Amino acid sequence: MKTTKHPRELSDAEAAAIVDEFDAADDYVVIGSDALAELRAAVAARREAESRIEAAALRAHRDGASWGVIGAQLGMTRQGARQRFERLTTS
Repeated sequence: MKTTKHPRELSDAEAAAIVDEFDAADDYVVIGSDALAELRAAVAARREAESRIEAAALRAHRDGASWGVIGAQLGMTRQGARQRFERLTTS
């Protein structure tokens, strides 16, 4: 399965389909199923963390925090926070 999406933009179903296709292939070397399972778990944790960060940033903005304050909490500039999260305020 080929995709042009960035890994962060894959849905869980798309990622699972890629993993299933990879698992079904017989022309690769298995590195260690424990290592791959840990990698998949880490990716899932990152997705959850990104979702929590988005929700918290939006809540802070709705509660009146400026993009500068939100950015400072995330270790980024005001512009970086605005560019990352402002699109979510209209949805």
